[in-house]
Amino acid sequence: MKLGSIKVKPLAAESMGTRSLCTEVITPDIHLLLDPSAALAKRHNLEPHPLEYKTLQSQLSDIRESASKADALSISHYHFDHVRPGFINCLYNLSTRDERKEMFRDKLVFAKDNREKINPSQRRRGFYFEKDVSEVVEKIEWSDDRVYEFGETKISFSHPLPHGPANSRLGYVIATTIEHSENRFVFAPDVQGPLEKESLHYILSMNPDLAIVGGPPVYLTRFTDSDKERALFSLVSLASAVPLLVVDHHLLRDSKWDEWIRPVVNASERAENRVLTMAELGGHEVSTYEADREELYRQNPPSDDFIEWTKTKEDYKIKHLPPIQ
Repeated sequence: MKLGSIKVKPLAAESMGTRSLCTEVITPDIHLLLDPSAALAKRHNLEPHPLEYKTLQSQLSDIRESASKADALSISHYHFDHVRPGFINCLYNLSTRDERKEMFRDKLVFAKDNREKINPSQRRRGFYFEKDVSEVVEKIEWSDDRVYEFGETKISFSHPLPHGPANSRLGYVIATTIEHSENRFVFAPDVQGPLEKESLHYILSMNPDLAIVGGPPVYLTRFTDSDKERALFSLVSLASAVPLLVVDHHLLRDSKWDEWIRPVVNASERAENRVLTMAELGGHEVSTYEADREELYRQNPPSDDFIEWTKTKEDYKIKHLPPIQ
């Protein structure tokens, strides 16, 4: 979609069939790819359905093509559905050992600082990311709380925001704001609602015309009723203030996501705003494959070869692609 002179194109997300929030942004001054990855995961005690693997293959192809054309790649945090792993994983990432280097070669990289305001797991992943790409990239900019200008385009990165609740074991993420000709787009992945008022206030302070926000993981048992109430309050606040609010990612791993988000849609309509998923923003039908995995297996039974592959040990599946042809 076009936001003035800013072109925003979703490339992958839960509403499009994979775990991701990958978004391409193009202004007259810069071509930027946000969180250039996508992934799958086990759910309902089932490995991803062959349709999910085919969707992941297609979306990774689109992401690589966009990355090859981009001037800069941006990383909000180091979970593998947001940045490609630097190792072979045929089970959930379809990653190879050299793919990450090739994707980031000769690129300007904006990345979450891997030294400060980061949990141990992401610090380790950030260390290996820097080690893998430092010799091939144009430059790595640790972007926490920094502002950059390219012609008439301004790119602002937030201070580290909680990955969900404050002091979460999942650490922190950084949000991105892209401005051109008085149009403003905010990308706030994995803030889980946002769950914390700190993250809500930051997004509202940017006064965006369009915001893409990572919704709450209501499918997780550890996400309490109190958490849901706080996330819902934040999303209603955003829907009332932001002309176009896109809510996706963790929320759409729940099969009843559309029921849960109804109060947010109602608040948006009262304010004459809109709430969409990433799929809808991109002009696609919503395809929540992970949330609907049990139904996928029932309606489209995989081949015997695929079922046999799912029964092998995890080490085997990590090293051997699933038989999905």
